[in-house]
Amino acid sequence: MASADSHEVLSESIVKGLSDRLCEKRKQAANELEAKVKEVLLCLPSGRDHVHRILNCLQHDFIESHQSVYKKGGLHGFGSVAIALGNEIQHFLQQLLPPVLRTFQDDEARVRYYACEALYNVVKVGQDLVLPYFNLILDGLTKPYADMDAEVKSGAMLVDSLLKEIVTDHGNKFGTADFVLLLADRMKYRNPSVRQLLLSWISTLLPVPEAQMVSYVPQYLEGLFNMLRDQVRDVRHNADAVLTELLAAVTSNSRENKLKIISSTTGILVKSCFANDACSRMIALCWLHEFGQIQMNKTSAEPESTALFGTEVRLTEASDRNRGSSQNQLSESWMASLPEMVGGTLHCIDDREEEIARLAVEMDSTLLDMVQSLDEEIPVSPLVDRLIRSMQERESMAVRTACLQWICMMLAHCPAQMLRRSTLQRLFDPIFHTLVLPDEQVVVAALQVLANIMGGRNPEEDWLEDEDSSGDLFSVVTQKLLHLFAVDRRILETRGRLMIRQLCGHLDPRQFYVTVARAIKQEKDLELAQQLVQTFSWILLTAAETKSLREELLLTQPLSSLGQAGQAPTDGLFLELFEPWFHNPVSALALCLWAQQDDLACELTARFAGFEPTVDLLKQLDQLVQLLESPMFSRVRLRLLEPSRHPALVKCILALAMILPQAGAFNLLRERILVIQSGLLLETRAEKLQSDAVESGTSHILWWYEGRASNNPQPGSYGTEMASLLSKFDAMAAAVAPEV
Repeated sequence: MASADSHEVLSESIVKGLSDRLCEKRKQAANELEAKVKEVLLCLPSGRDHVHRILNCLQHDFIESHQSVYKKGGLHGFGSVAIALGNEIQHFLQQLLPPVLRTFQDDEARVRYYACEALYNVVKVGQDLVLPYFNLILDGLTKPYADMDAEVKSGAMLVDSLLKEIVTDHGNKFGTADFVLLLADRMKYRNPSVRQLLLSWISTLLPVPEAQMVSYVPQYLEGLFNMLRDQVRDVRHNADAVLTELLAAVTSNSRENKLKIISSTTGILVKSCFANDACSRMIALCWLHEFGQIQMNKTSAEPESTALFGTEVRLTEASDRNRGSSQNQLSESWMASLPEMVGGTLHCIDDREEEIARLAVEMDSTLLDMVQSLDEEIPVSPLVDRLIRSMQERESMAVRTACLQWICMMLAHCPAQMLRRSTLQRLFDPIFHTLVLPDEQVVVAALQVLANIMGGRNPEEDWLEDEDSSGDLFSVVTQKLLHLFAVDRRILETRGRLMIRQLCGHLDPRQFYVTVARAIKQEKDLELAQQLVQTFSWILLTAAETKSLREELLLTQPLSSLGQAGQAPTDGLFLELFEPWFHNPVSALALCLWAQQDDLACELTARFAGFEPTVDLLKQLDQLVQLLESPMFSRVRLRLLEPSRHPALVKCILALAMILPQAGAFNLLRERILVIQSGLLLETRAEKLQSDAVESGTSHILWWYEGRASNNPQPGSYGTEMASLLSKFDAMAAAVAPEV
């Protein structure tokens, strides 16, 4: 029911027409009101005040009425007043907009539709004058835009299209900062229609240079990634498209702005790398990969000039310095976020989606290259923590291998920080845990890391005080490796040879073997020591990685000849290894045979007769015979052709044949012994040829002669060093292999 004031301000006919149930009647009354407002503005000096009174009457008596007919009439009236106001509308927008926007919540669809119609008229007349009220309008528009009624939604879309035209044409008057605040908040709404509306506005504003939407990316980027997980396919598709447009806009921005955006959005992208949906992970990696390329190309920018929109702008020296300072600061921000970037990339490196995994590998390579090319320091401690966490969270072999590659790179790039005690103590557990994993590739990568640690600094400068051991890094890592073998003997049996060969390939094998030998010498667990010696001995005598050690052992002078001549034995490799090798008598014998310590070998073989013939001992002797038959020991077998020069060697082989049961290994030795008999005949013939040559004034030297001293010591003439070693062997043999 209209008040008396309304009848006075609006006139009887207008009030009656606006409250009529017929739409045509209401529209006629609205047209009368439009003419009345125009007349008031033209004729009355207080025309604006009178218009304010008209709007107040329409609001209180019509729009805020409980009867839908009055609401519809009031909305018709508001639309007509807006048209009549023309340029004067700027003084009335604050009075026009709120009542119209509130009616979007009305229960009746036709009321909401007429509200869209009234709002359209206000915006159409106001044009850029409505931009200060943009957030209010857009926020109100989200309700009819998501309306279930098709006509209401269609009306809201018309208003939205009109607004976009106005903003596009008057971008310099648009308040982007305020809009982005509303955008970021409303992006939390899950209504798909509202999300579509917001996405359309981002897409509309991105090409408008005055809006500078790219500068505000950090405030709404996370909302866009959240939309990628929407249940509605169209929302996901449009969010993907907007993110693609946005990335293109970022990369085409000025260098300084790009770096600012990178530093402020990296955390959001890393978070999205851990999202459950593949689309978020994929797009986040694409962004990070592009950011990495920008950082990699940062140093290639022209130092004196820059191209901006096709025009070359010459920079002054002062601006150059400021620009460089800004970039250095941004680079520091990028480096500070490096650990989290690495973590996000590693999380995707074994993704079920092949394309994501491939892109993650590329991103990981980009980050590695970027860090290696930088002269500045990297955040070692946070990065190490992130790598350790990645290895602990994921049992993936691909992730662990990538983590180990990072550790290798850091050991080379910043060894001083990586080789600190606190850093190594954090790294050792996950690295040594990797050694027990089933994948061979990741084990090889872990061994390379250990090799880099062991060879990181000079032993004289390297001192690491640890709870379990102390010494240079080489010794510390070796002790930890042996401890791993002690804790899990299965690792020594299945992986021992691989680990030892890999370390010998990366390190100085002599230093490694000497360090291991000294550790074995102090080992209290005799069974472990025996197994270690057996494994290391086999690698020493067969592997390509230990060829230099075998060559050095061949140069060892016989201890018996040194003792006979009264010479002091040198601290050669043989003496470093021989005593620790006592823990495994068969390995000690193999070492003597290779190093051409025939007398020692003969003495050791003689002692085997006193050992209990266990299955393990016979198995090792069988392996020794197989080793003697291998191509590697061909030079030992050739020496059997000179039995008179190497009687101790012949006696050793005969003794082995006597110890072994008559099985496969015995038959092999028997065949060799038959060859020795032929060698005696050959040697007799050679001596005759040599004698004839001397008489005729010529000389012949057999090709297998080794240039050793021709006089072999007789039993009982051994030096004190050899006697001491044999005494130690007897003591160790009594502990390791009980006598019969």
